[in-house]
Amino acid sequence: MSMRSLSPWSTRRPSNDIFNQFEEFFNQFERGATPAAREMVDFTPSVDIAETEAAYIVATDLPGFKKEDIKIEMADNVLTISGERIKEAGDKKYSERSWGKFQRTFSLPVHVAADKIEASYKDGVLEVTLPKAENAKSRSIKVQ
Repeated sequence: MSMRSLSPWSTRRPSNDIFNQFEEFFNQFERGATPAAREMVDFTPSVDIAETEAAYIVATDLPGFKKEDIKIEMADNVLTISGERIKEAGDKKYSERSWGKFQRTFSLPVHVAADKIEASYKDGVLEVTLPKAENAKSRSIKVQ
């Protein structure tokens, strides 16, 4: 699982000299983005993952999102967080703010209790708590 920060996908400079052209090429290479890929996923929000004995906690930075623009799915022990931030109307000469669609997918190493998953969103941070299934929790075994 990688932790990546928001990339300035919408920032573009005129490609009138070789340095700007090289910088744009390098930025596309660094993002691993082809024009088709940029249409599917416009940025990658940062994620922190913590594990306790009882659960996994996934915290995702989503500043400026509305709760209704965030989708969380759990299927076959795979967590998917996705959403879309709509570009604000107006003519800006320069913008580093990311907008568009994103999707992050995580395969969990143990089964979780899907019916007990909780999510909260506060101050631009989505926190998803994934309780481990009872059979996935560690326990001590006394030797007889």
